[in-house]
Amino acid sequence: MSSRLSAWKYVKNNKATVAVLVTALAISFMAMYVVYVLLITTTESFETIMVKMPQRLSYINLGAKAYGLNPDDFDNNDELNAAFEEKREELVNKLKNTKGIEDAFYTQIITSRYQAVMGEFNFEMPLMEADQVQGFLDHMDASITDGKMPKEPGDVLVDETIMKNAGYKIGDWYMEKWFGQTFRITGTMKSDYMVSVGVPNGYTNSGWYIVVYNDENTTDMVGILEDNGITISDEDEVLDAAEYLRNYKELCTDTIDAVISTIFTMIMTFLAILVLVAYVSFLRNRINEYCLYSSIGYSRGDIYKMIVREMLILFGAGTLAGLIISLGCAFLINLSVISPKGLVGHVVYMNQIFAIITTYVFIIGVLQIPVLLSLKKIRTIDAIEE
Repeated sequence: MSSRLSAWKYVKNNKATVAVLVTALAISFMAMYVVYVLLITTTESFETIMVKMPQRLSYINLGAKAYGLNPDDFDNNDELNAAFEEKREELVNKLKNTKGIEDAFYTQIITSRYQAVMGEFNFEMPLMEADQVQGFLDHMDASITDGKMPKEPGDVLVDETIMKNAGYKIGDWYMEKWFGQTFRITGTMKSDYMVSVGVPNGYTNSGWYIVVYNDENTTDMVGILEDNGITISDEDEVLDAAEYLRNYKELCTDTIDAVISTIFTMIMTFLAILVLVAYVSFLRNRINEYCLYSSIGYSRGDIYKMIVREMLILFGAGTLAGLIISLGCAFLINLSVISPKGLVGHVVYMNQIFAIITTYVFIIGVLQIPVLLSLKKIRTIDAIEE
């Protein structure tokens, strides 16, 4: 026959059934997309601290063995400590004279915290004398946005993003649960590296480190230390770009990607089974209709094309509805959750949209099996009477 079977007739005449399938596809799309948006926020938010910041700032904490000192060679701890301090000062001077390193000094640090939707990351905040703070700001391309420079013991400048993330305001005690009423926020600062800085207050700290102002060409602190005769062991701590990147990959991206993949697979599997069962029932109920089409002159190919067009209409509508709902949810999540907490997030993630559409195409492919099996049952008008 010359006329083509319409794919719209069934859609128009079976609005309830079509609505259920389209709704299931839309909700599944939304679930896979929203979960991705929430989880990928952690990866994107931690990138600044764990990837960008170490390009400008490194921390070194070495034991006596790294300097070639053997405690058995000294009569008492005072002699060992004196030798240790001498070696450490010698290393600091060598680092200062290394091309690409702006400054290096030995000082206290305190631990700061940045919390994302999934997990949190603890990082270092250097403490230094008040007259050194401006040099730190200059090196980190940072500027004060509110409040005043730290001058007194315990004064700290905190990055705006960290302030939002923890719900701080100027005058609050910083990390009070960890350090008590020791460090008070005197101002906020802004930097592309999300760093904070403060002035020591006695000896309340998270350790003593050599703080290094490096650049993009001097991020390999382990290599630089080895060039200066330092042997690194498991007892030593070198927090440079390579170490941060390793932690970022192992603790953040790999973990988040695994969780996203698991959830995505679960939703996809559930959806595929649900749609497959629904479509088998859907086809079984229409076998007489297909027999009728065959009896009045339409070929199995014509009927197959009609079924495929119907399928594309349903999946197209479900995908479009799911995309619109998902982008709306992502916008609201960014507006109400991500942005107010100082986290990094976006509304549109083309890679995830493409992944979901690819999944739907795969499901359409799987559905060809029951469709072809149903077409084999088409004979003549006699099949209707049976």
